[in-house]
Amino acid sequence: MDIKNLNANVTSGRAPDQVRAQERSGKQDANQSVDNAPTDKVTLTGTLTQVRDLEQKTENVNIDNSDRIATLKAAIADGSYQVNAQNIAEKFMQSESFLSKI
Repeated sequence: MDIKNLNANVTSGRAPDQVRAQERSGKQDANQSVDNAPTDKVTLTGTLTQVRDLEQKTENVNIDNSDRIATLKAAIADGSYQVNAQNIAEKFMQSESFLSKI
């Protein structure tokens, strides 16, 4: 994606009077002193803290599913693996329910 001219068409959807007013206000803003220049402000929510806490907790978790994976691969290879559609549907609904609460 080319972002060099990202703002080039921003004013294309505006009426000509709005564009002219914006251009005039831009010229006036340029004439104001630097002391009146707006400053950017970033506010981080508690979600960031929660994500960082979860990342730290999961770094130390050691999960070894190699036996389960080997069993599933063998069942698939010999054709004895059975898909439990009811179980899949229940897990899907649980995940949807969880995501709707976030």
